[in-house]
Amino acid sequence: MSAVVRWDKVMAGLGPCVAALGVFDGVHIGHQALVRDAVVLARSTGSSAAVVTFDRDPDQVVSPASAAPQLLDLDDKLSFLSGLGADTVLVMPFTHGLAATPPLVFLDEVLLDSMAPEAVVVGYDFRFGHRAEGDVDLLVRYGADHGFTVVAHELVRDGGEPVTSTRIRALIAAGEVAEASRLLGRPHRLQGVVIRGRGEGAEFDAPTANLQVAPFAALPADGVYAGRLAIDGITYPGGISVGFPPSFPEAAADLEVHVIGFRGDLYGRTLTLEFVERLREQRRFERAEDLKAQIRLDLADTVRLSGL
Repeated sequence: MSAVVRWDKVMAGLGPCVAALGVFDGVHIGHQALVRDAVVLARSTGSSAAVVTFDRDPDQVVSPASAAPQLLDLDDKLSFLSGLGADTVLVMPFTHGLAATPPLVFLDEVLLDSMAPEAVVVGYDFRFGHRAEGDVDLLVRYGADHGFTVVAHELVRDGGEPVTSTRIRALIAAGEVAEASRLLGRPHRLQGVVIRGRGEGAEFDAPTANLQVAPFAALPADGVYAGRLAIDGITYPGGISVGFPPSFPEAAADLEVHVIGFRGDLYGRTLTLEFVERLREQRRFERAEDLKAQIRLDLADTVRLSGL
């Protein structure tokens, strides 16, 4: 696993290295390919490998009202990045000051002050600096003047289309979590804090934990999903409901999970859910017996699809 280092102006430099730069939201199969190629390049030259990323989506600082939903929280992003073989993951706090930094100043005072790059690997459409004015062409010219090469990594394609975070977000927003997971290279996940609900689920032999998710979390389309979650080192199947269930219009939260096989108090805990497959849309049941029967079917499907 990589060492995770938080950038600051007085940090000790990383020294000579091959650096992979990017936001890496989702750490999807395209991001994984870029980072692994940077690691291979570093090993071929006897250099160390570093991943340079930000502690948040820049749009959350620059234009928070229109910032895209995020595919991973920071801890998970750093965990996945650190498992890709680099020696170091350097995390840059993205602030208003950094957002206002001109591209050349960013390269002088941030990149070169924190390392001595031998090569920099970025996506071919990488942008940086104030108003995203810096691009790959500028980076190539700068590298030529400062002794490092730039590798513009082509986007990984799937089904004839590039794999991008935007494409994956659209799939999740449509409820197509199985397809999104294929492009992510793992199930889509998000975290939520368990809050107190109204307790209706217990009446149907399916008590649920009501979750409050973080701002900017990429919540799937309303519906019922088969999923998984780990509690105290044990992974359980989880039947997940997204959206306020029509049969319970006064529900406390629009994300609920029934943890199959778990009994205990989860209030106040942070849970990480993995979405495996969408089972059905949300719908209203007029009779309690019909709702109970559907819940039994949903939970049986969840166990089957969870792989547990």
